[in-house]
Amino acid sequence: MDDQLRQDVEQAVNDGGDIRTKIRDAVEAAAERAKSTSTRLTDLSTQTVETAISAIERAVPEEPESTLHQVIDGLADGLGRTAQATKLALEEAAASGKAYASDDLKSVAADLRSIAGMFVETVEGAVGGAAKHTKTQIGSAKSHAEKTIGAIKPSLESAALAAAQNPVGLVGESASAATKLAREATGSLFGAVGNLLRNTGDKIKPS
Repeated sequence: MDDQLRQDVEQAVNDGGDIRTKIRDAVEAAAERAKSTSTRLTDLSTQTVETAISAIERAVPEEPESTLHQVIDGLADGLGRTAQATKLALEEAAASGKAYASDDLKSVAADLRSIAGMFVETVEGAVGGAAKHTKTQIGSAKSHAEKTIGAIKPSLESAALAAAQNPVGLVGESASAATKLAREATGSLFGAVGNLLRNTGDKIKPS
């Protein structure tokens, strides 16, 4: 569990205002921290929604449904931008004749595909654990999640495909270049993604 993410989500719900942007930033920061742990983006998604619902139950905002919708949108924004940054990091590495560790690539590709396929189920599962009165107040969360994932799914799938491809194929190099690519591995993919989100984050938009 990412304690900082939990604190950030709770504060966003409690403070109100631009909840969507606050959640987006919290998710992106958590995604960067995940590079040094076994935490997956799917785990961060579940934690974000579950924490938000718990905070909504305690804080009792005037519009709990709207609050949760903003959390879902912020989560999707963060995941979509992380996917875009992932694809950009892969393209930049390929263009410079370098590659990431195959284990990193496989893990990221699987995680992005899991998010695309399980986003709605993640929201639905979190709502299912809420108190009865809360479920009534946030009853449209599942349908909102269905619409939201539709907007970022192309970004998730495109980044997953890029991560699953042979790095040589991204730049059209010959098979003989594969050894060079492996020898000049650039290190942590999540580290590069985090740098892109920090330095060019405002320019990254989910497609």
